[in-house]
Amino acid sequence: MKSMFTGILVLSTGLIFAQSDGITIPERTQVPMESTQDLKEGKNKTGEVAPMIVSENVKVGDVVVIAKGTPVHAMVTNSKNRELRVDIYDVKAVDGSVVKLNDCYIFTTAAQNYKGHGALIVSGTRKSCFTSVDVPLKK
Repeated sequence: MKSMFTGILVLSTGLIFAQSDGITIPERTQVPMESTQDLKEGKNKTGEVAPMIVSENVKVGDVVVIAKGTPVHAMVTNSKNRELRVDIYDVKAVDGSVVKLNDCYIFTTAAQNYKGHGALIVSGTRKSCFTSVDVPLKK
């Protein structure tokens, strides 16, 4: 019994040290972002890049893991029938690692556009997405 306890202690201590070697962005870490230009149904076509950036530094503890101003990989996926949808896929961490985002999008309709006709996402529209998996960063 004593040797089994010692084995578990040694194994768990090794895991703790192995995990503390680097920083990991945990799954479900919030990533705030905003659009950097107006997107309009009909004008912006399906398949076009939707310009967005990270709006605040994302930190794990006191360490910035995704920097403010980092471009976000987002694309117009619907731009017809008075609807506009932008799907948001991923962003790069400070070490260049790709950080996948979990089922994140912005959707609007012409009925929500108070400025005129057609669906519109205005520059500065904010959205928060969450990371989909743990991402260990390179040293």
